[in-house]
Amino acid sequence: MQNAALAAPTDADTARMSKSGVLALSLVACLASGWVGVAHSAPQVTAKASWVMVDMIKDVNGDGFIDGDGGVPESDALSANPSTQMVGEGNHIAQPNERLIGGALSWYLSAAGFPVTLNACGSQGSQYSWSLQNTSTSTVTSIPIKKLTTSTCKTRVTLPEGSYIFRLNVAAGTANATTAIPGTVKNILMVAMGDSYASGEGNPRNVGAWLAQGGPFFSFRPYWDNDVCHRSVHGAPALAALALEKSSPLTSVTLVDVSCSGATVRAGILGVQPGTGQTQIALAKSLIGDQLVDLVSLSIGGNDVGFGSVLSSCLLNANCPLSKPASGVLQNYPTLQAGVSDQTAKLQTSYSDIANCLSKRTCPSGINLAPTASVLPTMYPDIARNSNGAICSYLSMNQEDFTWARAALLNPTPPADVAYKMANQTITNLPIASSLNRQITNTTALGWKPVLGSWTRSGDSAIGHGICAGATSWIFGVQLGGQMASSAFHPNPQGQSELGKALLEAAKIASA
Repeated sequence: MQNAALAAPTDADTARMSKSGVLALSLVACLASGWVGVAHSAPQVTAKASWVMVDMIKDVNGDGFIDGDGGVPESDALSANPSTQMVGEGNHIAQPNERLIGGALSWYLSAAGFPVTLNACGSQGSQYSWSLQNTSTSTVTSIPIKKLTTSTCKTRVTLPEGSYIFRLNVAAGTANATTAIPGTVKNILMVAMGDSYASGEGNPRNVGAWLAQGGPFFSFRPYWDNDVCHRSVHGAPALAALALEKSSPLTSVTLVDVSCSGATVRAGILGVQPGTGQTQIALAKSLIGDQLVDLVSLSIGGNDVGFGSVLSSCLLNANCPLSKPASGVLQNYPTLQAGVSDQTAKLQTSYSDIANCLSKRTCPSGINLAPTASVLPTMYPDIARNSNGAICSYLSMNQEDFTWARAALLNPTPPADVAYKMANQTITNLPIASSLNRQITNTTALGWKPVLGSWTRSGDSAIGHGICAGATSWIFGVQLGGQMASSAFHPNPQGQSELGKALLEAAKIASA
């Protein structure tokens, strides 16, 4: 009997061995080519990080004006007669054409800090997490792991101001990648104070409807951010603040606008202006608490020296510099010239008193200025030249009146005197010791940084932009009654835009 182990292979055995050989050869070939059927290549993981500050000034419809959370007319907000029913106030959603919060604040401030968006969208992986280190305090904040998808790749956090290292970790399975980027969380807190040239007098949110259709008998209801003060985001400070917000994604800007038409140093900034209930400094303090202020824009002095009295007296009287003012801050002076000269001389002390209050030497409960804060007093624009650059003649104000008023009030480098031609053709020399704008430029002695551009754009240009300049005018003319009567001799939309640009230039330099 033969041993089974030595038995000759059958046909079936031969077939099985042939198949096994083919499989073995195939496996060897696959291994040689680098392919293994049961293995998968590791997923690619990359970490790419960026960050931006979240805007504290909103412009949700991109029309160039701030949208707040103070309520908006239910319908026809920008029409001549907006709805009197306001909606949306305080819902934390900025709507197109919505008023400032409380008529003054661009967006809500928090003691916890300012919103920042962390961006991991350029990364590759299945999940990610953040670690945020404050380099000043060494505090580390960890953000929980999130899935990495196009809809979840951004994370919003609220952080105190300061320098940080933002570390991003991205993972997929056992693979991971990490990157770290520096960042400085910075919000520029800007407080706008002052008079009608700051509040935007003559420029309610729906000013476009009035310009398109208005007249002395036109039905028009102005839509202001604050009705009492005729405050509007069409004013120069609000325009500058929004432009500053848009200028960099790595800073945010918060505007606190407490300016008010009719304000003076003693009745507005340092004292209570009738109808407002509190000083502008106290109002700002109530809105910002202990937050540090970075910029203060200030338009003040025009009402203190009797700007309105000058214009009304010159419109009503011949030889107006020598006429007796009938009303206003100058009414107790024998002549307009004497009143303007004396009140202008007092501005130096008034501006010094404001500086002492802002520094809390005399106002311990006032706002807190940051160590690097800047005060930006704005000069008043030139309202007295026509499109050819020559001195205006407008209604009953002749060139003699405008020449004197320009020198006594507006020219930052006024002549020593003005040769004023009287109605009887005799010449009287009127001494000019200083001017409103000269006193503003002198505030450099207080450490302030005057906004010169609001004058140079209008007063030093070849083309005049005064009240008589027609199509090139930046100033509203006299209105014969109606809801827009107070706009007379104030910057029109183009004028506010130019003043806003000048303030923006100064703000950028100050906050750099």
